[in-house]
Amino acid sequence: VMRNFVLQTLDAATRITRWLAILSAVSIAIMMVINFTDIIGTKFFLRSLPGALDISEELMILVTLLPLAFIALERGHIRITLLTERLPSVVRFVLQIVQYVIATLITGFITCRVFVQFQKTVEVMDLKEGLDLPLWPANLAVVIAFGFLTLVWMLLLAKTLVVGEER
Repeated sequence: VMRNFVLQTLDAATRITRWLAILSAVSIAIMMVINFTDIIGTKFFLRSLPGALDISEELMILVTLLPLAFIALERGHIRITLLTERLPSVVRFVLQIVQYVIATLITGFITCRVFVQFQKTVEVMDLKEGLDLPLWPANLAVVIAFGFLTLVWMLLLAKTLVVGEER
């Protein structure tokens, strides 16, 4: 029962994080259009696109953070296995559990701190100088990104413990 719950939740998390990664890719495309338009405007019409840099900065948050959980699920991050591949499977299994616990604690802490910052920006309606864009959407994106990353680490820990397999 627990095994099925963990695997089903992991499948749901994979679907959601895949959409976050797609949103990140769409953000890259939007950034390219904005920057291309800004460059063309500057070179040929001697007028830049107002707020192009500000919008690109905000989109960069989506580009860099939203796909993190999907990358963790797909094992797309850089791994150095020179030492661990020579260890016995039991030791690798224990190290995998330790890694998931540490990753969950760190990303959970970051999620909590960013959520507090998000609340503050909503309460005072902080604005980014320039276009006067509200800061809370970017902070919300960081909360979502790290929240899902924390969830993914917890689910991978649960899968490792319940299914008993090294990833």
